[in-house]
This record gives sequence, structure tokens and C-alpha cells, in this order.
Amino acid sequence: MYQKYSIGTMARLLGISAEAIRYYESRNIIQPVRDPETGYRYYNTWDFHMLLRARHYQNYGFSLEEVADLFRSRDLPGIQEQMGMQEAGIQREIVRQINLLKRIRQSQAMLEDAVNSVGQYRIEERPGIYRMNTQKNYTLCRSKEELKLIEEWAGKTPFVYSCAVFYEEEIRKGETGFDFGMGLNEEYAQFLEVEETDQVQYYPPCLCVHTCLPSRSGQYLSLNSLKDSLDYLKSNGLELQGDIVTQVVCMTKPEDEYFNWHIVWLPIKRPWSE
Repeated sequence: MYQKYSIGTMARLLGISAEAIRYYESRNIIQPVRDPETGYRYYNTWDFHMLLRARHYQNYGFSLEEVADLFRSRDLPGIQEQMGMQEAGIQREIVRQINLLKRIRQSQAMLEDAVNSVGQYRIEERPGIYRMNTQKNYTLCRSKEELKLIEEWAGKTPFVYSCAVFYEEEIRKGETGFDFGMGLNEEYAQFLEVEETDQVQYYPPCLCVHTCLPSRSGQYLSLNSLKDSLDYLKSNGLELQGDIVTQVVCMTKPEDEYFNWHIVWLPIKRPWSE
């Protein structure tokens, strides 16, 4: 006779829930024996190894229902195909986790950069950026197409970030408006299947003056907020050449006000360009 285990012992040995064991029983994957006197279920070595195989599949990411379907199949090539599909899913998740690790390291570096860059200026290459609008100044976008894109991009966090743009043409006209939305660094665009469209702008890498600009809800972000940065360009013989893009690297609300820290990139002509 086979040695028998109680449901509690089986769950403990295999590290699965009693509910999962009962589910597989309901799908006729395992067949416990009931004690006629107590009504308790008892499981034999076949049940143990079937449940071990179930955990094997579950650790590949198959759901309880998918595991049960695998057990009910006699089609080994079909099972192999399902395993191949799961492998592809695992590969996608590995790529996501690698990018997630890269992104959190970038976020930490940008926080340190923000601390050291308020009121400070340096020239550096800005990364390529994709961005889309959620609002014009502080008026929210509301068209069906805009809302659909906002929902799509919001699902790409934490790779997307809040992002403002001040258009060079409007700056030269003395206009103070700006667009606010979400940005995404180019290095993540292929991974997240983002490309330039009528609603998504692409800003290629370029040489910029870099600084950090704090803002707060009681003192709205505006072109006037960039006065010191634009004055820095003039006093150093530099000329703005392109739209000014910002990236919000942190937001807080310690009391009644919201606080933002923007990394600001002001595109400039290369010193050797004509």
C-alpha cells in the first residue's frame, strides 16, 4: 500500500495552498482517499508527484487553470508548444526587469543630480526623448484620442515621467505658455514600442545647458521661471537652439503645497558650428 499524507501535510511539504490541492482534486488531477470514519482526505505518492509537477508548472508562471489543462492533455508536442510560449513570456519579463533595474538606478542618480544642480549650470548631451501632452499650460487635454494616449502612456510607468516643454518659437515671440505631459527616454522606446506620431514628439539627442529648477504649486512653472537660465545663456555667449525640455525627477507634498524638481535642458548651438 502507498503511504498517505493529510492535506495539511501535503500542502506543507510542497509549499502550496490547501485551496490549490482542492482545486486539482475538483479537476480530477489527483484522487485522494477519504477516511470513511472521519471524512478526512488522504493523498498517496502519485498525488504527491502530480502536485510536485503542478508546482513545477506554476513556478514557470502557469495559472492553476493552465496547469490543470496541461495535466488533462496527452499531446506532448502541444505541451511543448505551451512551454515555448511561457518561455517567451519569461524572456519578456527578464527584459523588463533588466530595464526596471536600469531605470531605478537612473532615478537615484537624477535625484543626486537635482540636489547638486539647483542654480548650477553645465553643458552636456541630453538623451533622446519621446514626449506627449496631457495639458496645455494647466488646461487638461480632453479629446478621445488624447485620453486614449494618456491612458496608454500612464501604463508605461516607471519608464515615463512628467515632462514640460517650452517651444523655442514661442519663447522668441515672448509668449509664456508651455505644454505639460509625459516623457520617455529614447533608450526605452523600442522596449515599450513607442515611436514618433502626430501626437508623440521626438527630440533627438543634442547639446544642452543643464540645470535643476524647483517649482511649487503656489508658484507655477512658467517661462519666467527660466529667466535665470536664459540669462545664463546670454551672459556666456550661448544661443538657444531648440525647444526647452524638462523632466520632473521628484514630487513631494510635505504640507499644503506640491513641490517639483525639474531637470532642465536648454539646447544650444555647438561651439564649433557655424
